[in-house]
Amino acid sequence: MHKDMIDTIEGAKQDLRDWAKDNPDETEPHDIIHELADNAVPVYNSDIMDWAAEDLDLALDTPELGPAFDGSPTPINIIAANIFEYIESELWEEWKSIEKEQADTQTQGD
Repeated sequence: MHKDMIDTIEGAKQDLRDWAKDNPDETEPHDIIHELADNAVPVYNSDIMDWAAEDLDLALDTPELGPAFDGSPTPINIIAANIFEYIESELWEEWKSIEKEQADTQTQGD
């Protein structure tokens, strides 16, 4: 995986952790996960293509949400949508880890 991809995803995960820390009673992270994933998608065509070159699934899969940006089924828009969905899935996995950590901490405190 490309270093920029790793850094971007890890940064989004850290942002989610920071949000969870600042919002300890929040149990519905849908909006923040969507926002973080959306903000993490590269905006420059060259960066989008770099991500696709590193992970061909980003270029070959059909995005569940349809093409990104203006919705035109261009390769860039399809890849960007796949990047969004990939980052979003990584954030949901991170949320599961956060919930488990919170439950473990609460159990230890009891």
